[in-house]
Amino acid sequence: MDIKEIIVGFLKKGLNQKQISEKLGEMEIKPNSLSSVEKYLNSLRKEYGAETMFHLGYILYQLDFQP
Repeated sequence: MDIKEIIVGFLKKGLNQKQISEKLGEMEIKPNSLSSVEKYLNSLRKEYGAETMFHLGYILYQLDFQP
């Protein structure tokens, strides 16, 4: 499972950026800093044309994104 799938899985569970960063740290996955998570989520938003995190969640839900 790659980092994209892991982060999207955490989003689907309702975790916020700080919680995702903490979970990645617990799993000893690097990079796991809050800044890294924010950058990654911003790139996902751009990739899917989402304006907000909520919008990204909606788009992924509509696409039935399966991590």
